[in-house]
Order: sequence, then C-alpha cells, then structure tokens
Amino acid sequence: MLNIFFVPGMFGSTLEYMLRNFTKENDEVIGEIKDDGSMHTFLKEFHPTDMDTLENLRNLKNNSITTPIYPFKGAKLPEILNFYSETNHYSDYTILMHADNLRDAEMNMLFAYHKISIGLNMGLNIFCGDNKHNIVNWNRDAVHWNELEVWQLREWFSIFYSEWVSEWINSQYQIKDYDANALSIKNTDMLFDTEKIFHRITSHFNLTIDGDYHSFIKKWQVAQQYIVDEFDLIDKIVYNTSNNLDFTWNSAKLDIVAESIIQKRLRDSGYEIQCWNLNVFPDNSKQLYNILTAN
Repeated sequence: MLNIFFVPGMFGSTLEYMLRNFTKENDEVIGEIKDDGSMHTFLKEFHPTDMDTLENLRNLKNNSITTPIYPFKGAKLPEILNFYSETNHYSDYTILMHADNLRDAEMNMLFAYHKISIGLNMGLNIFCGDNKHNIVNWNRDAVHWNELEVWQLREWFSIFYSEWVSEWINSQYQIKDYDANALSIKNTDMLFDTEKIFHRITSHFNLTIDGDYHSFIKKWQVAQQYIVDEFDLIDKIVYNTSNNLDFTWNSAKLDIVAESIIQKRLRDSGYEIQCWNLNVFPDNSKQLYNILTAN
C-alpha cells in the first residue's frame, strides 16, 4: 500500500494521478487538468478527511493508494499516523507532502483557495471553519466568522494563520517518529521540480515509469502559473509599499487570502495597515503606504 499524506492544496491529487497513469504497478485512471490547475477530475481511491472515514482503511486491498489530508478536524497528523500503524497499513510506502517554511505555507494557502475554496465551491471554511480565534475582538456582535466585514476578516486571518499553518511545517519532523523510511516532499519541489520529484518517488519505491509523463508535467505546470504569478505579485506589493515606491496592480488579481498575506508581511516589516473599514484593498503601493503606521 502506498500512502500519501498531504495538506489540502499540496498536489496530492496530482501525485496520485501520476503514480496511477505513469507507473506499471498501478491501474490507470481517467482525468484531466481543470482550468483552475487542479486534478479534481478523477475519483481518488481512498481519500479520508476525518477519523470516521479513516475506519474504512481496514477494508482496503494491499495495493491501494491512500491520500489522507492532515490535520483532520479533531485529529492531528500523529493521531492519523497512529491509526495507520495500528491497522498494519502504515509501513508499506509513505509519502508526506509538507511546507518547508512559512513562505511555502503561504503559497499553499493560495493553491488551497483557488482549487478548493473556489474550485470545489467550499468557500473559506477550509481556512476559518472552526471559528476558534475569538472573533468578538473584531466584532462583538458576530457569532460566526462569516458575519465579519471584509476588513475585519482580513486582519483576523492575517494574525492567526501563521500558527494555523505551523502543522504543515512541523509534519516533516513528526513523520520520522513513525517511519524513518518515509519520503518527505516539499510542496515547492513538487510544483517547480515535478519531474525530478517523480523520479525520486519512483526510484525510492522501486516503481517502473511508463507513459508520456513529460507532456503531462508541462501542461500541469503551465496550469499552475496563475497562482505563482499571484504569489510573485504579493512580493512586489510588499517590497514597493515598504520602500514607498510607485507600483500599481490590478486589484482583481488579489483575493482575501493574498491580501491577508500582504497585511501580515507588512506587519512583520514593522508596519500596521490602518485597516478600519478598509473593505476595498488599495491597488497602488503609494496609496497603501499612506495608510501605514509604524508598529
């Protein structure tokens, strides 16, 4: 059994598709790259998202590919790994997709937003679903995050997301406690060095490459570029704003996740956005600079 543990947005569907369609040891599936760059067009063999669904692991055949996300609601990665170990399914082959640092985690947030929040029409629940971060500090009348105004939600998320994504980073250390032979893959390596990573995985697990994976990888990487471009735009906005340089962008190119990253990075650079009632984010670095205060 081959188990791929990944965070939503970290290319787990893409990796399963490649292993099924471009190795001799696995059965092919029919799927295509969606306009949003995702591979949410085929039925994954076993894709648990909670502990109740994970119970069905006991009934799988030995040559299955499983793709559990982590963390589950109410269960973190070590608990999920323990379940695999207890059912004697853990030690076959294990791949962990993780973020190496906060910057890589921020990139993954954008992928999750475009491919899951928008692409699968799940909204911001994947980011804000448990409502544990004391929203009354932003709106004392609110009982749910979706009652916050845009500026309140943006600031709220910009403050707590670094702690939230820390599980995506710490997982690379947790996995070794359970399987010293587990293959740990950075999300950015999967994105930018896809072919190299595919060869690394197939070599590690003695799988036989078969099929035109080169063409697939080229098409897939092109389909991811719009999110990479958005991430690059964030860098430019933060740099030019911090240095009070004139730079204008298309506000339609930013979403609330990107805006939250900008707000956090400016805060980390020593600036707070005067964000009261800022429901429409500026589209020029000079405009944004003029509403900064030193923190």
